[in-house]
Amino acid sequence: MTTPEVSHGRGGAGNIHEDNTKYVDGEIVREGTEGSHGDGAFSTGRGGAANIADTSVPPAPVRADHEVVPEEATRPSTDDASFHVGRGGAANVHLSAQDQAKQEAKHAAPTAKVTDSPIAAGKDKANQGLADKLKNKIFGVFKK
Repeated sequence: MTTPEVSHGRGGAGNIHEDNTKYVDGEIVREGTEGSHGDGAFSTGRGGAANIADTSVPPAPVRADHEVVPEEATRPSTDDASFHVGRGGAANVHLSAQDQAKQEAKHAAPTAKVTDSPIAAGKDKANQGLADKLKNKIFGVFKK
């Protein structure tokens, strides 16, 4: 049996390929017997006041039903890791505290002054542009 071809992404032939992924329902549900549990108000439908029953029953400290969260509906925590969201660009990068500190340290490093560079001082003639050569020739006379 061949797997179905599925489109991934925004379009184009490069985004259509076979997909062996097993898709499952990752919906969070509540499990328990249907109807009144005697532990407070409950919903009998999609919403609205007419679908709420047992409004006069006080809530119990422990409910008879419970939430079931399937493994497919969970993901590992990204609290201590950098991650990227959205379509791209630096604004969609969320850095961990450790990576944020590295980034700030990198940008906080002192930079050399323009006058400290060999080109500005006229010392590195091989890497000078035409404007720097002319500037050093004209103003070099006054430095002697």
